[in-house]
Amino acid sequence: MNKTPVAHDLTCENTDALEKDSPVGGNAKDVIPSVQVLSIDVECVATGFSHLDRAPCSVAIVNDRCEILFDSLIKPDKPIVSDLFPLSGVRKADLQQAPSFDDVIKKVHSFFTPTTSIVGQSIMSDINWMQLEEGIHYNSTIELGDEFAVFDPRYGNKKYFSLAHEAQILLQIDLNAMGGHLARNDAKASIKLYNQYLRVRDQMKLEQARQTLLRSPTKIPPYRRLNGVYEKVCLSAFHRGYCRCGQSLINELHKQADKKRRNNSNDEKEKLSSSTNKKLKVIDEKTDK
Repeated sequence: MNKTPVAHDLTCENTDALEKDSPVGGNAKDVIPSVQVLSIDVECVATGFSHLDRAPCSVAIVNDRCEILFDSLIKPDKPIVSDLFPLSGVRKADLQQAPSFDDVIKKVHSFFTPTTSIVGQSIMSDINWMQLEEGIHYNSTIELGDEFAVFDPRYGNKKYFSLAHEAQILLQIDLNAMGGHLARNDAKASIKLYNQYLRVRDQMKLEQARQTLLRSPTKIPPYRRLNGVYEKVCLSAFHRGYCRCGQSLINELHKQADKKRRNNSNDEKEKLSSSTNKKLKVIDEKTDK
C-alpha cells in the first residue's frame, strides 16, 4: 500500500505523523484492558455500480494511546469493479495477496470486548462491515459526526462535518493528502479528536471547536470533485444531490434499522408486559381463593 504523507502529529506522543506508528505486537488479548476505547475504520472497494455495492478492502483498529493494534488489507470475495482509489487509498493490485474477509474478521473480533467503547465517524457503517455486535463486542459508541454537529444560523439547521474537515481544522492533518484515505489514518484521527475534545468533556472547549468548524471553509470532497462518479461507480452514499444510482442513502438505511430495532424492542416489552400481567392475574386468583 502506498504511504500517505500527513501533517505534523499534534496529539500522539513520540510520533511525527499518523502514518509513523507500527502495529502493536503480541496477542490481541495481551494489549486489551478490561475497559477500553477503540477506533475502527474500514475502507471499501466497489463490487457493482451503485453506492451500496461495496466490499471491505482494509481495516484498522487504534487504541486511545494512538497505537495501531491491527491494520490489514482484505481480499474481497467478489470481483472488483473499481478500487475507488480516491476514497479507499487502495489499488486492486494491493489486494491480490491479501487475507480473506473471514480470516481478517476473526482477528478483528479478538480485540473487542463487551465493555469496549467504539469511536469513529459514521461508526455504524464500520461496525456493520466488521459484524460487531452490541453486548458482545462493544458496550457503546461515540459518533464524532454527532458530537461536532452544530446549528448553522445561515441555513437554520444542524450542520454535520466530515472527518476530513474535522481533522484538517482541529488537528491540522490532511487525510486527503494523496487523494485517498487510509484506514489507519482515519482511525488515528478519530482517536485524536476523542482525546482532545471528548475524553474529558469540556463543553466550552467542544463548543469552540464546533464554531471553528462552522467558520472554516471546507475543501471540496472527492465525491463532489468527481461529480458523484468514479469509473462509472456512484460515490455519493450520503448526499442525494450527487447520488447517481438512486439507491437509499446510508443514513436512511441506518434510520430504518434503528426504527426496526425500536419496534422490535417495543414488541418484546409488550410481550413481557402481557406475560407479567397474566402471571399477576394468576397470583391474584390464587390469593382470592
